[in-house]
Amino acid sequence: VGNDRPLFVSNTVSHIGPGGSIQPNDTAPFDELKPEMNNSLEFGTEWRLFKNRLMFDVTLYKTNTKNQLFTLPSSAGAAYKYYYVNAGNIQNSGIEIMAGVTPVLTKDFYWKSSINFSRNKNMVKELHKDVPAFIYGDEGISSSYSMRVKEGGSLGDIYGKAFERDQYGTIMLDQNGIPLSTGEGNTEIVGNCTPDFMLGWDNSFTYKNLTFSFLIDGQFGGKILSQTQAILDQLGVSANTGKARERGFLYLEGIYITAIRDFYEQLGGRSGVTEYYVYNATNIRLREITVDYSLPQKWLKKAKAIHEVNISLTGRNLFFFYKKAPFDPDAVLSTDNNNQGIDILGMPSTRSMGFNVRVTL
Repeated sequence: VGNDRPLFVSNTVSHIGPGGSIQPNDTAPFDELKPEMNNSLEFGTEWRLFKNRLMFDVTLYKTNTKNQLFTLPSSAGAAYKYYYVNAGNIQNSGIEIMAGVTPVLTKDFYWKSSINFSRNKNMVKELHKDVPAFIYGDEGISSSYSMRVKEGGSLGDIYGKAFERDQYGTIMLDQNGIPLSTGEGNTEIVGNCTPDFMLGWDNSFTYKNLTFSFLIDGQFGGKILSQTQAILDQLGVSANTGKARERGFLYLEGIYITAIRDFYEQLGGRSGVTEYYVYNATNIRLREITVDYSLPQKWLKKAKAIHEVNISLTGRNLFFFYKKAPFDPDAVLSTDNNNQGIDILGMPSTRSMGFNVRVTL
């Protein structure tokens, strides 16, 4: 399987960019361009037993994506500032399991239930001999995170500033009792936004023409970063800062901190201590509920042109059974490589409810 390439790679030319601006070419032509290749190996089995009242489907897979397109800086004095190379080997391996059962099956009523489980492990096996890592985002001090693609690491790794600790793992403090951080630059890995596994439970109950169904799903594991919380804390307008002022102290890993304002001003904000604002992404929610009713055929006999009338009520993303992060882990800044698992003043997630009437002629 191949993958599309951006424009002006094999034949690099100056071109007109967004807004009509001229984009001068500074990259050497790549006349040996290879397609990105995805090699996959998959093994699975599917079983249906007892007239489909019991079923399960198991799939094991491993995929390796190679020949990614990288842009590298040229040496001093070269005709072009950058040049392209094909390199890399990104591996994904995992398992997907679906199991279903129909515990009750009568003439007028039946109940179907199914469970979905998935787990994926990502590994950056190889980049390029001249590029040990790719860095996305701000590596300086104006933002407290960056995403890195590094050999031996994984896509979704979040780097930032961490607490400075002694040999026993205890947070070190300055002379004013404020925790020390690792300094400038986002050099410490503070988590990965990829979940350890995902689990869903789907149920459907049907009585004659009435069907009620619901879906509960969850993400287990993974780390996410809330810069929204960091900014609000630094400004002193969050619930956390208000509670700390009422108590008169902060409690952090066995340490009592009384300089509350100094703590949040130094550790909060966009350039604060990333580790403090990383949260467990585990969450379990009621993803969807549907009530569906089909009008009996005897009601439609007089309306010969109408074959079926179906009325349904649907609610989606209704509420959480469990959530540790201060925001919805689904509502991140982007699913791109450089902003996965990041919340920066984003809009809150919403629940939706709908009413639908479907008429079949």
